[in-house]
Amino acid sequence: MCVPQKYYEDCLNLLKDPSEAGIHMECVAGRDRIDCLDMINERKADVMASEPEDMYVAYHTKNADYRIISEIRSKEDKEAPFRYEGVILIKKNSSIHSLRDLHGKKSCHTGFGRTVGYKIPLTKLKNAQVLQVSLDPEISATERELKALSGFFTESCMVGSYSPYPEKDRLLKKKYSNLCALCEKPEQCDYPDIYSGYDGAIRCLDKGRGDVAFTKVQFVKRYFGMIPGIVAEGDAFDYDYLCEDGSRRPIDGPACSWAQRPWTGYISNTYSVKDDEKLHNLQNRLEKFFEQGLHAQNKEAASHLLINENSVYHSKSHGVEPQEYLEAAGYKDVIERDGSDIRKMIMCVQTDIELEKCDTMRRAAYSRDIRPEMQCVLAENCISAVKEGKADMLAVKAGLYREARENDLLPIVYESYADNDVYVAVVEPSLSREQLFSSQINFNPQNERALKAAEYLNHLRGISTCQTTPTSEEHIKIVNALNLDQYKNKQLLCPNMEKMPVTEWKSCNYDVNLPTALFIRDSMTRIEKETLKHLFISLSDTFGKRSKLSDVFALFGAYNKNAENVLFTDSALEFTTDLRSAQVKEKLYESLNCKSN
Repeated sequence: MCVPQKYYEDCLNLLKDPSEAGIHMECVAGRDRIDCLDMINERKADVMASEPEDMYVAYHTKNADYRIISEIRSKEDKEAPFRYEGVILIKKNSSIHSLRDLHGKKSCHTGFGRTVGYKIPLTKLKNAQVLQVSLDPEISATERELKALSGFFTESCMVGSYSPYPEKDRLLKKKYSNLCALCEKPEQCDYPDIYSGYDGAIRCLDKGRGDVAFTKVQFVKRYFGMIPGIVAEGDAFDYDYLCEDGSRRPIDGPACSWAQRPWTGYISNTYSVKDDEKLHNLQNRLEKFFEQGLHAQNKEAASHLLINENSVYHSKSHGVEPQEYLEAAGYKDVIERDGSDIRKMIMCVQTDIELEKCDTMRRAAYSRDIRPEMQCVLAENCISAVKEGKADMLAVKAGLYREARENDLLPIVYESYADNDVYVAVVEPSLSREQLFSSQINFNPQNERALKAAEYLNHLRGISTCQTTPTSEEHIKIVNALNLDQYKNKQLLCPNMEKMPVTEWKSCNYDVNLPTALFIRDSMTRIEKETLKHLFISLSDTFGKRSKLSDVFALFGAYNKNAENVLFTDSALEFTTDLRSAQVKEKLYESLNCKSN
């Protein structure tokens, strides 16, 4: 079984119990889920736990022969063919009989950007050519969608963050205020709101605020008391499901859903399940492993491998191709919604390994609804390629900021590191002031950040940066503050040449290196700049080290064993739009370059 590197120990722990020695399974670590998919394709692993979005990546992998062989279902809906079904709920006395009839009506949604309440309705309305989304290049893709929905429905409740930037979010909600008009708190238009979420959308319809609600079947059953032991909040007799063919169905019978989310499941390859015996053998092992996970003391470890207390294992009668699996649920269309962007954005890279990582990032991003879609191109000089319009963006390391700026490129996002990921100078407490000014520095010259810290220290001591060569003596040593536990008996030398305790790294460091940044053409339109900024913040929010989906694709960290800092710095945590005193830092960095004069 392949598992993401960060959860490798969890997998080993779940296999520890000697009573389950008959599982005959071992854990192998991939960098992340995308890497695990590639390992299955290359026969380096037999199986992995995957979500529908991972299955979509598998479906679009070249020379692939993946098969979904079993599902992880919930106890509550263990007989249901899908994890949930997106439905359109209307009142029995409504005049709505088709998607076209929704025009001019009042709508209730689970929330902005959510699958059932936003992505499915938007996809279905566009595919039916009922909703026209503007191609106006002067407004962002998100705003084009909001504008279309605002013009299609008279009033709505669609809470959430319309933009990651608070001021932009406020302006969009003011401009398209009718999308918030039916909410409990229209001026806030955000969670919590009693008319948001799966049950909130139904409540919005039931309480007479809206004409139609986009929600899912399980919550319809729950809201109207069709689940034993749950008190009804409304009368089921008054409502129908609206079907795709224009017919209706009473909600106390089988639903007609417009799209379904497939179950999470285990994905393998044709070699590992090439006949019934191999398939059933693998399924039996997986079921034992799954049961082991259900009864494990460490529930968090089990959940990392997509096993939780409310789940049950369900074997498929045969292996199913990812495309067939997703299309049966109508979920492929949901993932492939175009996001209303006018074109793909092209990222330039300069090495084969960078191209490989860029393409992995593209695959992961598209499957997780990060838009606009990306394209990766290889060029000898990416700064020239972006300047000439052959590409839109590139990652620029510290040493190339100046050249990028000289070619009319500008940074839009910067890498951000842990607070204590800074470089400091540790010294022997016994060093005299004269020695502090004259001693050579011990540092790793292969580490750009350590080298720059040493150059900065020399610059402050009046020593030419051209003389910054490392020594083996450790009177003054440049180290990362992350490792200060090893130097508790030392002191820090501060930029003012005073000594301080090693706990004072925050105000006493020499970290002057510039973070890797994403640069684009300064001549791009305001909307293009905003779109690219939003793209990389979305990538960071989804796949950064602090995100829930960093196991899907490791945006930061080692890309493979033989290559460090591919595209981005391995130690970075996320992207940020803010580098305090950016121009000042760039001038300081450039001033430290050795100038022999």
